[in-house]
Amino acid sequence: MTNPKDEQTKARFEVVSENLSPKVSGSTFDDLAALRKTPKLAIKRTQVLVNVAVDKPPKDCHFRAHPEWSLDDQYVVKDDHGVYYFVTYDMRSHPKLVKRLRLVTIAVIAIWPADTVQIWPVPVLGQQKRDDHKTWKSCRSAFELSREQWVQLTWSEETQDFTVETAEGITHQPNWPNKTFEELLKIGFAEKILDNEDHDYVRQLRGLD
Repeated sequence: MTNPKDEQTKARFEVVSENLSPKVSGSTFDDLAALRKTPKLAIKRTQVLVNVAVDKPPKDCHFRAHPEWSLDDQYVVKDDHGVYYFVTYDMRSHPKLVKRLRLVTIAVIAIWPADTVQIWPVPVLGQQKRDDHKTWKSCRSAFELSREQWVQLTWSEETQDFTVETAEGITHQPNWPNKTFEELLKIGFAEKILDNEDHDYVRQLRGLD
């Protein structure tokens, strides 16, 4: 099974040993004794964050919200495949987007036990004239709770709503990456920023190939 953290990072390797090859003349295999004395490679492994998911927290996991990394009152759209796109100010009135807009808080959360991070577009309440959908309220409540403790968000077929529960005893502290909030947003929304009507997704909505 693939480790989620391995999918989110890519390893860089750096050889730090020196004088690794024995000095032999002729064939490399003329002096086997020298080959046997060749020192082992010493490798330094550095994890580089290359992917940041943009979605609600995965089921069967717990999550914590970063105390500072959030952006209120932003607009996103979500396509039929569950992909989120960030909508810039100038594109919010576009006729193909205006009815699809979702007002959200863009927050960074830590996931346990995967020990990864992701971006969660959390619904903002009170954005429509009618009552807020109960699932939005549950998501918002879970987000607010996760500022202080580990929270789990699971779907209930019986209530047709999310169940919000807190962890019984996770002592692990969130492992926040050595990145800025801005850098995480750039990674998470790479090629998914709707800032002009020639973006591939907007062209799809317009019926253009």
